[in-house]
Amino acid sequence: MNAVLQHEQAQILFVDDERPILNSLNRLFRSTGYKIHLANSGAEALTLLAEEKIDIVISDMRMPAMDGAAFLSTVAKQWPATVRMLLTGYADLSSAIEAINQGEISRYLTKPWDDSDIIICVEQALQNKRLLEEKAHLELLNAQQNEELSILNESLEKKVEERTREIEFARQRTAEAHDLLKSGYAATIEVFSRIVQSRSGLTSRASVALDSRAVGQNMGLDKNICESLYNAALLCDIGKLGLSDESVQLPYTCLEANSQREYQRHPIVAEATLLSLEPLSQAAITIRHHCERMDGTGFPDQMSAEQIPMSSRILAVTKAYIDLQDGRIISERLTAAEARKYLLKESGKRYDGQVVTQFLAWLDNPKRTANDLAERKTCINSLRQGNRLSRDICDPSGVLIIAKDKVISDSLLLKLTQLQQSFEEEITVYIRG
Repeated sequence: MNAVLQHEQAQILFVDDERPILNSLNRLFRSTGYKIHLANSGAEALTLLAEEKIDIVISDMRMPAMDGAAFLSTVAKQWPATVRMLLTGYADLSSAIEAINQGEISRYLTKPWDDSDIIICVEQALQNKRLLEEKAHLELLNAQQNEELSILNESLEKKVEERTREIEFARQRTAEAHDLLKSGYAATIEVFSRIVQSRSGLTSRASVALDSRAVGQNMGLDKNICESLYNAALLCDIGKLGLSDESVQLPYTCLEANSQREYQRHPIVAEATLLSLEPLSQAAITIRHHCERMDGTGFPDQMSAEQIPMSSRILAVTKAYIDLQDGRIISERLTAAEARKYLLKESGKRYDGQVVTQFLAWLDNPKRTANDLAERKTCINSLRQGNRLSRDICDPSGVLIIAKDKVISDSLLLKLTQLQQSFEEEITVYIRG
């Protein structure tokens, strides 16, 4: 059995009694590279499942003869490895609960769906399925190799050493597969963040994320809230993807009334996009309220003072510091010093005065200043957990090993150290932080 599991072309089955819905989904996924199957009923879908190796089935809830709950329940019993999703209207949410309980669905999607959202959901579900298959494959391989090792002749020392290396490789791959499953939502955040950055007029919020987490920590917020705040900062502009170029590029005060009303909806759109992803639910709430003002004249809910979540108040300040310098709040681009003065002037009216004080103190903190220094040239043996790559790491022949912006973890550091040992020439690394 091979150490690496070879995957066939992914197959997706859409089930809906409305042909226009099936046609829309078929058009949407036509360019994804998946093999698409369409079924007008639960019975037709069960026949297809018996004939084809379906990876993901997405079913409507309301269908004649056999509804989505009954259909997905049957799929769960006969093809438990097939990922099951429910496509339902908002009015069917009570029925969706029945489907969740009976069919053990991994996610439900609402009609009308967002094209980007449903594609990302399918990609993530397929990735998790592949990782589970890889993990099971590697565990089986590990078990088989252990059994082989037990019957090897003790005199075959070289053979024992070879098998031991293979077992260690399989164990590490199994651990990696498990880690990848846990980091599935981290990958989702990265995908969303890249989508936001690809939109004209929007930029990376990496520095805002770092500042937000640091201010939260300095104000004594719970560790999980600080991490959620970090994610919220990275994704705070996701609701702007559907805005016009004018609404994205011009300061809010320079927009016409209709464009302002359109702009005021972006925190609500962002929350709706992220709320169904459980690990991002707190970040979704933070994003919804980060445009509120202390005096109650913000949006979308006109909250004031203590009604606004502390995480949202922090994000409002750290994001404004950058936006003021980029000309996104007022028509004039401010210097860093002028942005500080603006935050102080608006304390108590637009921004939380306590947060402003903490943020300005953080701007002068040597730890933050160190993060703003020019990149440092170092080597793999000098790397430490938490370092962020400022350039790609390549081997001596120029082959890419790890892309820039990756944060060094303990497991990644171990692998890099082992890799360096295989080269005579020292690999150069550039970092910040």
